[in-house]
Amino acid sequence: MSIITRADLEQRFGADEVLRLVDRNGYGLDDTAAVTAAIEDAEAEVIARIGPAVSGSIPDPAPALLKQVASAVARYNLARRDVDRDHPIYIAYRDAVETMAQIASGDVELVDASGEAVASPALAAYAPSHVFTDDALEDMLPEERT
Repeated sequence: MSIITRADLEQRFGADEVLRLVDRNGYGLDDTAAVTAAIEDAEAEVIARIGPAVSGSIPDPAPALLKQVASAVARYNLARRDVDRDHPIYIAYRDAVETMAQIASGDVELVDASGEAVASPALAAYAPSHVFTDDALEDMLPEERT
Protein backbone atom coordinates (compact mmCIF):
# COMPACT_ATOMS: atom_id res chain seq x y z
CA MET A 1 0.00 0.00 0.00
CA SER A 2 1.41 3.36 -0.94
CA ILE A 3 1.01 6.44 1.22
CA ILE A 4 1.00 8.93 -1.67
CA THR A 5 0.83 8.96 -5.45
CA ARG A 6 1.99 11.38 -8.09
CA ALA A 7 -1.57 12.72 -8.20
CA ASP A 8 -1.28 13.56 -4.48
CA LEU A 9 1.94 15.48 -5.14
CA GLU A 10 0.34 17.36 -8.04
CA GLN A 11 -2.74 18.18 -5.97
CA ARG A 12 -0.63 19.49 -3.08
CA PHE A 13 2.11 21.33 -5.02
CA GLY A 14 0.71 21.71 -8.53
CA ALA A 15 1.51 19.78 -11.69
CA ASP A 16 3.84 22.55 -12.89
CA GLU A 17 5.92 22.35 -9.70
CA VAL A 18 6.25 18.57 -9.96
CA LEU A 19 7.24 18.81 -13.62
CA ARG A 20 9.75 21.56 -12.84
CA LEU A 21 11.39 19.38 -10.19
CA VAL A 22 11.35 16.28 -12.39
CA ASP A 23 12.71 17.97 -15.52
CA ARG A 24 16.35 17.54 -14.58
CA ASN A 25 17.74 18.76 -17.94
CA GLY A 26 15.38 21.66 -18.54
CA TYR A 27 14.03 20.12 -21.75
CA GLY A 28 10.42 19.90 -20.55
CA LEU A 29 10.62 16.11 -20.30
CA ASP A 30 8.66 14.25 -17.66
CA ASP A 31 10.74 11.64 -15.82
CA THR A 32 8.16 9.27 -14.36
CA ALA A 33 10.86 7.03 -12.91
CA ALA A 34 12.25 9.95 -10.89
CA VAL A 35 8.82 10.66 -9.41
CA THR A 36 8.31 7.00 -8.55
CA ALA A 37 11.74 6.78 -6.92
CA ALA A 38 11.16 10.00 -4.94
CA ILE A 39 7.82 8.70 -3.66
CA GLU A 40 9.20 5.26 -2.76
CA ASP A 41 12.17 6.81 -0.94
CA ALA A 42 9.86 9.20 0.90
CA GLU A 43 7.56 6.38 2.00
CA ALA A 44 10.53 4.33 3.20
CA GLU A 45 11.78 7.28 5.24
CA VAL A 46 8.36 7.96 6.73
CA ILE A 47 7.84 4.32 7.72
CA ALA A 48 11.32 4.10 9.22
CA ARG A 49 10.83 7.26 11.26
CA ILE A 50 7.31 6.54 12.56
CA GLY A 51 7.63 2.77 12.81
CA PRO A 52 7.74 2.69 16.62
CA ALA A 53 4.40 4.51 16.81
CA VAL A 54 2.36 2.33 14.45
CA SER A 55 1.52 -1.30 15.00
CA GLY A 56 0.48 -3.30 12.00
CA SER A 57 0.06 -1.82 8.56
CA ILE A 58 -0.81 1.74 7.67
CA PRO A 59 -4.53 2.07 6.92
CA ASP A 60 -5.71 2.52 3.35
CA PRO A 61 -6.25 5.36 2.64
CA ALA A 62 -3.32 6.67 4.63
CA PRO A 63 -4.04 9.28 7.32
CA ALA A 64 -3.99 12.86 6.00
CA LEU A 65 -1.07 13.84 8.24
CA LEU A 66 0.97 10.94 6.88
CA LYS A 67 0.20 12.05 3.32
CA GLN A 68 1.28 15.57 4.20
CA VAL A 69 4.67 14.55 5.60
CA ALA A 70 5.30 11.97 2.86
CA SER A 71 4.55 14.61 0.22
CA ALA A 72 7.01 17.06 1.78
CA VAL A 73 9.71 14.38 1.87
CA ALA A 74 9.00 13.32 -1.74
CA ARG A 75 9.20 16.95 -2.90
CA TYR A 76 12.54 17.31 -1.12
CA ASN A 77 13.70 14.10 -2.83
CA LEU A 78 12.60 15.46 -6.21
CA ALA A 79 14.73 18.53 -5.53
CA ARG A 80 17.56 16.01 -5.12
CA ARG A 81 17.97 17.11 -1.51
CA ASP A 82 19.96 20.00 -2.91
CA VAL A 83 18.28 23.18 -1.70
CA ASP A 84 19.44 25.89 0.69
CA ARG A 85 18.37 25.67 4.32
CA ASP A 86 16.16 28.73 3.92
CA HIS A 87 14.40 27.35 0.81
CA PRO A 88 10.69 26.54 1.32
CA ILE A 89 11.23 22.94 0.15
CA TYR A 90 13.87 22.38 2.83
CA ILE A 91 11.80 24.12 5.50
CA ALA A 92 8.81 21.90 4.66
CA TYR A 93 11.06 18.83 4.82
CA ARG A 94 12.50 19.89 8.18
CA ASP A 95 8.98 20.44 9.52
CA ALA A 96 7.95 17.01 8.21
CA VAL A 97 10.90 15.38 9.99
CA GLU A 98 9.89 17.12 13.22
CA THR A 99 6.29 15.97 12.80
CA MET A 100 7.46 12.39 12.22
CA ALA A 101 9.54 12.58 15.40
CA GLN A 102 6.46 13.77 17.29
CA ILE A 103 4.42 10.90 15.84
CA ALA A 104 7.11 8.39 16.78
CA SER A 105 7.31 9.73 20.35
CA GLY A 106 3.53 9.66 20.76
CA ASP A 107 3.20 13.44 21.13
CA VAL A 108 1.17 13.57 17.90
CA GLU A 109 -1.42 10.91 17.16
CA LEU A 110 -2.26 9.63 13.70
CA VAL A 111 -5.96 9.34 12.95
CA ASP A 112 -7.58 7.57 10.02
CA ALA A 113 -10.28 8.99 7.73
CA SER A 114 -13.00 8.21 10.28
CA GLY A 115 -11.17 10.09 13.03
CA GLU A 116 -10.14 6.94 14.89
CA ALA A 117 -6.60 6.73 16.21
CA VAL A 118 -4.29 4.48 14.23
CA ALA A 119 -3.36 1.66 16.59
CA SER A 120 -0.10 2.08 18.39
CA PRO A 121 1.58 -0.43 20.61
CA ALA A 122 1.34 0.04 24.34
CA LEU A 123 4.65 0.05 26.08
CA ALA A 124 4.96 -2.82 28.50
CA ALA A 125 7.75 -4.76 30.08
CA TYR A 126 7.57 -8.38 31.06
CA ALA A 127 10.00 -10.26 33.25
CA PRO A 128 10.00 -13.61 34.99
CA SER A 129 9.46 -13.75 38.69
CA HIS A 130 12.49 -13.17 40.88
CA VAL A 131 15.09 -15.86 40.39
CA PHE A 132 17.67 -14.62 42.86
CA THR A 133 15.70 -14.75 46.07
CA ASP A 134 17.20 -15.18 49.52
CA ASP A 135 15.98 -18.77 49.63
CA ALA A 136 17.53 -19.58 46.25
CA LEU A 137 20.87 -18.10 47.27
CA GLU A 138 20.94 -19.55 50.78
CA ASP A 139 23.18 -22.50 49.81
CA MET A 140 25.69 -20.14 48.24
CA LEU A 141 26.21 -18.00 51.29
CA PRO A 142 29.34 -18.67 53.32
CA GLU A 143 28.83 -20.63 56.48
CA GLU A 144 28.82 -18.67 59.65
CA ARG A 145 31.86 -19.23 61.80
CA THR A 146 31.58 -19.11 65.49
